[in-house]
This record gives sequence, structure tokens and C-alpha cells, in this order.
Amino acid sequence: MALATALLPIPASLPPVAAEPAEDGAAPLVVDSITPDVVDEDATLRVSGEVTNTTDEDLSEVSVRMRYSRHPFTDRSELDDFSSGDGWQPDASGPDEGVSDELAPGAGQGYALRTDVDELGLSGYGVYPMVIEAVDGDGTVIGSQYTFLPHLDPDEDVPEVGMAWVWPLMDAPQRADDDTFLSSSLIESLGSQGRLGRLLSAGAQAPVDFDPGDEDLQEVLGLDQDAEEDEGTGPPEDDVATDEETAQSEPTGEATDDAGAGDEEDAEGEEDAEGEEDAEPERTDGVPVTWAVDPGTLDDVVRAASDDFEVLDDVLAVPAESEPVRHEHTAEESAQVWLREARRVLPADTVVAAPYANADLAAMLRNDITTDAEESLRIGRQATMEALELAPDEDYALPPGGLMDGAVHELFSENGANRYLLDGEALPPASWLSTTPTAQESLASPTGDEEETALVSDPGLTDVLSMPSQTQGDTALALQRFAAETAMIAGENAGGDRVVVASPEPRWDPGEEFASGVLEATESLPWLNAETLDDIELPPEGEREETRRGLTYPESSYETELSSTYLDQIQDVNRDVRMFNSVLVEDNDPFRPALLRLSSAYWRDEEALAGAMRTLVSQEVQEGLDSVRIIPGEPVTLASRTGITGILVANDLEDESVFVTLSVFSENSERLTVESYTDSFEIAPGAKTTVYVPLSARVNGRTVLHTSLHNSAGEPINAQDTEIPVNATGLGTQALIISGIGVLILVAALAPRAARKWARSSAKSSNTAADGDGDGDGDGSSTREEPSGTAVPGEEDPSAESPSSAGSSVEDTARPAGEATGTDRGTGTAEGSAEQPSDNRAEVAVDRTADGNAVPSSDRAGDTDSSASPADGGDNPSGSDGPRT
Repeated sequence: MALATALLPIPASLPPVAAEPAEDGAAPLVVDSITPDVVDEDATLRVSGEVTNTTDEDLSEVSVRMRYSRHPFTDRSELDDFSSGDGWQPDASGPDEGVSDELAPGAGQGYALRTDVDELGLSGYGVYPMVIEAVDGDGTVIGSQYTFLPHLDPDEDVPEVGMAWVWPLMDAPQRADDDTFLSSSLIESLGSQGRLGRLLSAGAQAPVDFDPGDEDLQEVLGLDQDAEEDEGTGPPEDDVATDEETAQSEPTGEATDDAGAGDEEDAEGEEDAEGEEDAEPERTDGVPVTWAVDPGTLDDVVRAASDDFEVLDDVLAVPAESEPVRHEHTAEESAQVWLREARRVLPADTVVAAPYANADLAAMLRNDITTDAEESLRIGRQATMEALELAPDEDYALPPGGLMDGAVHELFSENGANRYLLDGEALPPASWLSTTPTAQESLASPTGDEEETALVSDPGLTDVLSMPSQTQGDTALALQRFAAETAMIAGENAGGDRVVVASPEPRWDPGEEFASGVLEATESLPWLNAETLDDIELPPEGEREETRRGLTYPESSYETELSSTYLDQIQDVNRDVRMFNSVLVEDNDPFRPALLRLSSAYWRDEEALAGAMRTLVSQEVQEGLDSVRIIPGEPVTLASRTGITGILVANDLEDESVFVTLSVFSENSERLTVESYTDSFEIAPGAKTTVYVPLSARVNGRTVLHTSLHNSAGEPINAQDTEIPVNATGLGTQALIISGIGVLILVAALAPRAARKWARSSAKSSNTAADGDGDGDGDGSSTREEPSGTAVPGEEDPSAESPSSAGSSVEDTARPAGEATGTDRGTGTAEGSAEQPSDNRAEVAVDRTADGNAVPSSDRAGDTDSSASPADGGDNPSGSDGPRT
């Protein structure tokens, strides 16, 4: 019977005698088609393709022939040896055909071979070797392709094996920070001819529409929902803090209330989502697949579909200490279309999620980065839910590379997993086993719960699926090898029911025809039974065979993990992220996905790119910290003893409210003191607030205020303080009071002196008048004898008073304000002794009786000293105490 199916082989190597390929890479012989894929004695085998002269000389009498063997392969390992061209060579001759008498350099010519299978002499079920060769007239092989011919015997029962598919939708992390894509490769992969586009179409096994249509896809997908929620829950415009407003002392309660409302809405949304999920139909057509998604890749798609972003030029080509070139990019329509179709297609099958960005869990746990390892699982589930609007099956765990040690196993188990998708190296076959073991194997639970199930992929099938398949010739050979590989597995005399898991590499890049062909082959090849991964269960305990060794973490895997040095560098960035998170009002962690992307297992072989990515993330985190800042102001002049200065604090973050503590201290607290102020406050996104700080100056002069922002634990969020120069130029009210008191004291000191001076001037005028009257009535003598040492008023030198009075006046005026004069303090001071002779002299010069007549005061016994100072015009005699000084 003739069976038309899709299958695949490994690209064949040319034998040593083959012609060298041209510089453009064209193969001298291409096999474009082999039909049918599986033959029996009633079938007609057809092989077609093209021969190309890749040499610099003409080729003559070119023909194509088939060689094969009548003996089938007996072991799977023989397939690899044969396909490489290094194994045994078939010796049976099949059909041949002349292609061209003369084939010029670069020229090509098609061929077609045809033969009835019963003429080949094949017998029984098996896989037979087949070689297609192009030769010239001298018998020199121009080119050859090694492939396989599966054969059925109608008289025998066809052996069967179950096959379950794990279909990957994964890629390496494409972003550094949230808004920056490392390249445009993700965008290019989402179209109908892109890698992720082809995988989505092939895995769906149903038409996928890459036409965006006329709808607003952002609205249809709800990608603008976050912006709408921000507009609805944010503070009204009038309530946003301004430069003139005083800081709030505590975070507002609105955020908590809104968060509570949001939680309720989320809970309702989850219930609705669960209802919708229950209503989703299961796959009814095609082969069931289990979609293995990387939440980091889905998150990248959502970001590209949601809003504008930046794309970098080749970051590895940027010179040291230079910034990469950035290109602005609008929201990507192809990402919106891909996301729309993924949401429509994937719910029909099981979806399992890897850790976010395929984080290197083994390396992280080995370096005590446990929190981030746990976060990779939580954030991965959340990102998958947001992108696909469905929850991944939490029973499944998909460790990086399909390998896990005991610590990773325990992490997954503690987070609810009990079914593990593993690589063949994680549970290698028992040494005595010569056949392919079944995929399912029991695992002891590290938490002591019920036993768990490992589902082990077949390494041989993974290699086959990784074969080149972008061209028609490569696709034909790859499909033929797939048929041969699965036929060999089914034909092994292993006994019992077995199932194999086909799991391509995470970044599988098949041709469109090959990706669709292997699923079609799974459904049509007679020895394969398509199964759902969910239906694979452990056999009853009494029927199990010990076909695999225990859980193994290969030694080579330790060497390829992310290094401790690299992870330490990530932790340096993580410390800055922790500081940034500590000032956020909401319990957000916006940079955590970026840190997980840095921890991806994809960077094991991309050390340079990982380093460049880490630098970009570190810069973005620092910019986030710098966005919460003190705006430097002008120098402060303090014109009085006390004053208030305003310090402007800004939150330039667009999406986050912050709660910070402002620290202000004086560089010289003896000169300038900072009084109590509101030091902790909340700032809305994009807002500013002014904190008013009272200051008190003790001494005039210049000093500096050091200001900085801290989190609630008192840790500074910026490396440098902001300095505000302060200049105290006056002492204010107290200085005015002191100056006023000084003026009053000066006035009080001078007023009595001015009064006495006026009295003396009046007395002098009276004495002059009295002397004139005496001269007219007496003997006409102009002088009169006075007691020794007594001044004669008539002969008093008018100039004698003037120096004394002026001196006194000048002295009082120059005296510092507030200093008492001789009059105020009595006659016991040095100033009082200097002034007293002048006062007594005035009293000696004149005294008046009750009737107003002036008489010499010397007539009053004991009124004054008998001597006069030189200033009074006396003779300055020596008294009993010696000369008067």
C-alpha cells in the first residue's frame, strides 16, 4: 500500500570525491522530492531534484543514479553514521537517468528517477539506506545525498509507538530595560514568514490570519488598559502638588483604597477569565500539541504591541564609553496581529510556561539568589496570563535546557509542579538498555508528597528537528529522516506500550513546510499514534521497568552555567533596584523583569552581549533614582536672626508615586541651626513639592546647608548631597532693640549735662550784670581781694569752661551705646572725677540768696575745696595732700 506522509532526515555530507560547492553555497545535487515517504511492494518510488555544475569547467555526460541496500538498519545509531557519509556504503544499484551531455559552469539541470518498489527486492518492515548521486562521464561523483527509505510489509503488523509534541514559542530576551529593544529581530520574527509566525501557524494546524484588518488592535487587545487605569485612578489635575505647596507628611490613603478596589476588580476578572477558560473548546482537528512558552518572550511581544519603544543598533559594535545609536519605533502592528492570533489559537491546547526569560535557576540557587529564582516563576505565570489571557498549567515545570539539579527540583515542587519536561540527559537510559525507553518516569517528590512524573524528550528526535529545513531540498531530506527515526523507534522490540516526546530546541527555526510536515507525519505515519501530553501517565507500579537512571545533572552543565562573577555583577544592579523600590508608594518592582532577563540561561554563550545588556539596565536604574531629586536653588541670604527657606523636591518618574525623607543639616551648627520641619512626604508621578525649612542664625557669616533624600530606612537614594549656600547678614529684631536702648542711654546721659550747661550760662550772665552795678556805687576799684585759692568771678577766664565742656561732650558721643556716663554712675569713676571740678566751679562762681542777689559761694564755709584746677585759672597751690592732679 502506498502511504503519503511527511518525514525527515539529516543533511547528507558529500563523499571525498564530490565536487567542491560554489562560493554562493549552491549544492551540486539537490533532492527536492521523495514520494511516497513510506513505501511498500505496490508503490512506485519517485525521486526528483536538480544537478548544478558548481565547478569552473564544463561537465560532460552528467547522469543521476540511485544506490541502496537490501538490508535494513538494525540500530538507531546507524542512521547518524550513514547520513554523514562515513558509514558503510550501499552496493545495490537502482534506477539512473542521463541529465546532460554538456553542463556548463553554474548551469543546472533537473532530474527525475522512477522505479517500482517490488523491483528493489526489499522485504519486511524496516528502514533502508538510499543514496542519490550525480556523476560525470568518467564516473566521478559530482554530488550525493544520503537519505532513507522506510518500508512496510503488508503481511506483517506495523509496530506502533505513541508521540506527544511540545511546541515551543520562545526566544532570547529582546529588551534591556522596559522600553529598549536590543535589536529588531523579534519584530521581524512575528510576521507570517518570521520564525515565531511560522511556529504559530504550523502549531495551530488551522488558518492563521496575519492581516491586521480595520480594527484598532490596541483597543481590541486591551493594550491601552494600563493607561486608562492610570488616568482613572490618578489624582485630579488640581490636586497635583505644585512648586508652592507644602509637602505631605504621610502617604495618602487613596493609593490603598484604589489598590483594594483594583484587587476586587482583579478577583472578578480572574473569575470571569476562569469561566471563559472553561468554555474554551478543545482541539478537534490535527495533532494535539503542548505549547511551551517563554513568558519573557510573550512580555516582549506585548511591549512591542503596546506603545512606542526604542531599538538599538548593534550594541556589540559600539566603541567603549560610547552610547549605542537609538531609533524610535512606534507600536508594532505585526506584534498586535501575532498576539491576537495567539490568543485565539493557544487555548485549544495545554500551555506550559518556562521561568520568566528562561532564567538560569541552577546558577541562581547555587549563588543564593533564591528570591529572584522564585520571582521568575511568579512573574512568568503573571506575564503569560496578561499576554494570552489564560493561565499556564501550573502542574508543569520546564527547567532551562530540560535539566535540573536537586535545588531546582525542590523549587519547582514547592511552587506546585508535579510534572517535569526534561531532556534525555536529565534521566539517561539505563546502561543495559539497547532500545528507546518510554518518556514517562517517576520522580520522588523533594517535599515528601505524592510521587511526581518526569516526561523526558527524545534527544535523537530533537537533533532531527534541528536539521536545516529552509529550502525545499533540505525539507525533503529532513522529513525523510524524521520518518526513518520514528520508524526505527517503533520497530525496536521493546515490549509494552511506549510513548516518546518530541521537543524541539527553545529557539527552533524550522522552515514552514517542515514544521507543518512533521505534524502531518505524526498523524499519517502508520507507526505513530499522536497523544496529548496530559494523557501520559505512569504505568501501574507493578508493571514498571527500571529503564532510566536517577535524576542527573551533567558535569558539563556546571561549566556552562552563568558564572558567579557575572551573577555578582547582576546583584550590584539589584542593590540599586532595591533602593529604587524602597521609595515607591505602591508595592511595585518595575525593574525585576529586567534583572531576570539579565539572568537568562540564553546568555551562557553570549557573555559580551550580556555585559552590554547589564550596562544598559544599570544606567536605567540609576536614571530612575536620579529622577527623584532635589532641585538646586539660588543661594539663601538670611537678613535676620531667623528665616524660612523652601527646598523644591521633584519626582520625574512618569508612573510611580514616591515617599521620601528630606535630610537637611548645617555645615556649621554653631553659626546656623536647622529647626523642625516636615521631613517625610509623598510626591505624585511627575509632580514637585516644596518643603519649608526654618533656619536660625547665631552669628553672621557664610555657611552651607547639605540636603539629601532618603528612604524610610534612612538610606540615601543619591550618592551626592545637594548644597545650598546660606549667608547670614543681620541679627534682626534683637539688634534693633539693642541699638535703641543704646540711643536712649546716650540721650539720658547727655540731657542733664546740657541742662547744667544752660544753668551755668545763665549764672554767668547774672554775675556780669551784678559786677557792673558794684563798680558804680563803690570806690571805683576794679578788683577785690579774695581769700587765697578762691577764684575771682570777675576775672574768670571765659575760655576755661569751654574745653572741659567740649571734651565731656565729645567723650560721651564716642562712647559705645549703652555705656553709662559719669553723671549716671556717680562721682566715683574716672569719668566722674574729670567732670566734677567743672561742676563745682560753677557752684563756686555764683550762688543766689532768697532775694535773688548773687553772692560768692566761697562765703559759705565748707562748700568747696579751697584749691582750683588749672583749668579754672588758679595758681594750683599744693595742699596738705600734695599737688592736685
